[in-house]
Amino acid sequence: TGSWTRKNPSIRQELLTDRSAEAFVRAHYFETRPDIVEVYEALPIPILRADLFRYLVVLAEGGIWGDLDTSCEKEVAEWVPVEYRNENIDMIVGLEFDFEWRGPGTEVASQFCNGVFVGQKNSRNLKVIVDTVINKLEGIAQENAVRIEGITFEMLSDVVDVTGPKIMTIAILESLGQLLGRTVDDRDYAQIKQPKLVGDVLIMPGVSFAALQNGNPTDQGDALVTHHYEGSWKKEDADAKERKKQKQGKER
Repeated sequence: TGSWTRKNPSIRQELLTDRSAEAFVRAHYFETRPDIVEVYEALPIPILRADLFRYLVVLAEGGIWGDLDTSCEKEVAEWVPVEYRNENIDMIVGLEFDFEWRGPGTEVASQFCNGVFVGQKNSRNLKVIVDTVINKLEGIAQENAVRIEGITFEMLSDVVDVTGPKIMTIAILESLGQLLGRTVDDRDYAQIKQPKLVGDVLIMPGVSFAALQNGNPTDQGDALVTHHYEGSWKKEDADAKERKKQKQGKER
C-alpha cells in the first residue's frame, strides 16, 4: 500500500476494516437505499462483501479503488492521456483478460479488473453495477430457497460471475449500451494498444492494470499498476468447488 502514497503524495489514502466498511455503507445508503444495506450486512462470505463494498465506496465518494495486493507503478495524474483529460469520463477500467469477440449470441469474452478502477462520485455506470450485483445475489438466494445470509460458496457458479470482475464487465457493457443506444462488446476495445474512450468509460489496455495476466505486452505503453493476486478467498472457493464436484459425482 505504501507504493500508492509514494507515487501520489497529494492523494488521500484510506484503509478500511470490516467494521468501518459496514459503518460506511450504513451511513451512506441507509436512508436512500436500505435494500443495499440489508443485502450487504447479511452477506456471509467475505469476498462477496468486499466486492460489493468497493463499488459502493467509490459510488458514494468517487476516487480510485485499489486492492491491498496491488502496487502503483505510475502516478495517477499520468494515467489519462492528454487528449482525454477534458472529456466526461465516468469510470476508468483496465482489461484483465483481453479477448476477441466470439460471435453473435456469445457472452462477452474479455474481462475488466475490479482490483483497481476509478469512478466519479454518483457514477452512472457504478449505479448499474451495484443494482446488477444486488439482483444477482437476491436471485441466488431465491433459487436456493434461502435468505441472503444463507448463501454458501457451493451455490455460486463462480465469485467473478456474482460480485467480481465478470459481472462488473457485463454491467458496464449494458450501461454503455443504454448510453449509446447500441450493443457494446469486445469489438469496441479488444486488442487496444492505448486507452480508448467508449461512451463515458475510459478502457485501458491489458498492460495498464494487469500486465501479468496479459503476458506483459511491450506495445501497450506502461504498466500503471501491478496486481499480485494474493486473494485470501481463493482457497475457500476452490474447496467449495471440490465439495460440489464430489456431491454431483455421488448423485450420478
